[in-house]
Amino acid sequence: MNKFVGLLGGVAAAGAVFAFSGTVTADELIVGHSSLPTGLGNPFLDTSHSAGFVFGTVFDRLTVSTKTGPAAEMLTSWKVNADDKTKWTFKLRPGVKFHNGNIFDAADIAGLLNWLASDEGKAKAASVARNTRNLAGARVMDALTVEVSTKTPDPLLPSTLGIIKLVDWQHMQDVTFEGLGKDPIGTGPYQVTKWDNASVVVERNAGGWRAGKIDKITFKFLPELPARVNAFESDQIDLAFQLVADNKARIEAANGKLQVSPGTAISILHFFQNKEGPVADVRVRQALNYGVNMQDFVERIMGGLTQTTGQPGTPSINGYQTDIKPYPYDPDKARSLLAEAGYGGGLEIIAESVVAQGDWRDIVQFVSSELKKINVTFTVQAITLPELIARVRDTSKFGDASVFSFNYGSEPTMDIMRSINGLHSCRSPMKWTCFPDIEDTITAANTEFDPAKRAAHLRAIAQYYHDQAASLFLFDSVDMDAVKNYVKNYQPVNRLINWHEVSVDKI
Repeated sequence: MNKFVGLLGGVAAAGAVFAFSGTVTADELIVGHSSLPTGLGNPFLDTSHSAGFVFGTVFDRLTVSTKTGPAAEMLTSWKVNADDKTKWTFKLRPGVKFHNGNIFDAADIAGLLNWLASDEGKAKAASVARNTRNLAGARVMDALTVEVSTKTPDPLLPSTLGIIKLVDWQHMQDVTFEGLGKDPIGTGPYQVTKWDNASVVVERNAGGWRAGKIDKITFKFLPELPARVNAFESDQIDLAFQLVADNKARIEAANGKLQVSPGTAISILHFFQNKEGPVADVRVRQALNYGVNMQDFVERIMGGLTQTTGQPGTPSINGYQTDIKPYPYDPDKARSLLAEAGYGGGLEIIAESVVAQGDWRDIVQFVSSELKKINVTFTVQAITLPELIARVRDTSKFGDASVFSFNYGSEPTMDIMRSINGLHSCRSPMKWTCFPDIEDTITAANTEFDPAKRAAHLRAIAQYYHDQAASLFLFDSVDMDAVKNYVKNYQPVNRLINWHEVSVDKI
């Protein structure tokens, strides 16, 4: 029986979502967030970076990567079998306990990986499993060693495993996958005391392998950007996620700073290319890229805090190509391409966007205004982040929309192939992007261990996606957070927040 089952039983009996009494303390950080994880505390149901901000307090990752490769977190070392590159040996961090007191060991890793490789795991944890489709299985070698097998040679396996947030495998069996969201147990610097759809409260995991420095962190659900700014100004929150450049003066006047951190993705309006309609034609996709002056948007509306792009990756990831430039603003060429494609008289495109997050409201308004100049009516339907996630899982929910706000994200591998494999190629279950001509190169990039040869494949892929205008390329993402001046050591890197180092000093 799991050591935490007594608490779970009390929660079930009370009919609560997840709560127990905690000490109220002045040493508290209150965070305003635009979206809380869609599956409560179940980290397998929402892999968006915004959910990761919350999950990072409770769950550690197996690895953490930069553009130069993976670094140790819960896995400390790894080696591929020289004779059989489908087999890897991983060593685990010793002396780690879960929040419920259970010891972290190889059985947790093997159990999770075998489950993700199973039909049940692929169905229930689709957001994670689409990134781990190459997993064949795992076996325990000793308490701190596990062997992992893949279906084909996979040079990115150590980085790919970074998408898995470590849960107590035995605990998940006890409460079931469906119950995990109401009873989340990890090894992170904080442990949960309350989790519902309106707020999340975590308290310091004093016995953790890297305990947090704050007694209590509360995440409040504030989906509208003005609400987050107002709450910051009125001292109701200490930290606000996903702001915009226009908020800078108000944040600074409220004893704070607008902290800008380079993102790991590029913001795009993505084309449902593999769907009958205008954007199935490469000439239309190229025309829309030529018809929007994104450089003007970045300079005027974003204050020059980032740069425009024309490829599926940022400078912070492996596979970025410095010589692939953004599409230049050329409305005359845009009109010519539209006429060549049979739309000289104009066309209407329906898009869906999560306008409540960050810059998206400004982006879609700007794009719509720009496209009017080339006789394209760009009709935007506002949706919520949970609605977008639902469409990602079931593309029929897009309805008439052939464009949607999205990104090319590189987490957790920090490699261009993460997004190509998981979302934007023929091998993706969604198949909104499917270019058969580049599939052999994609396969080669996924199996090549030689760095120079693999780099050549990545270059070819990036160039192809640029030339095919797979998306309406916008800009390299940046995270803009409002941070009170008394919040110390808040230093996100690659959209991972260093929660174990953040402190509060209100004196």
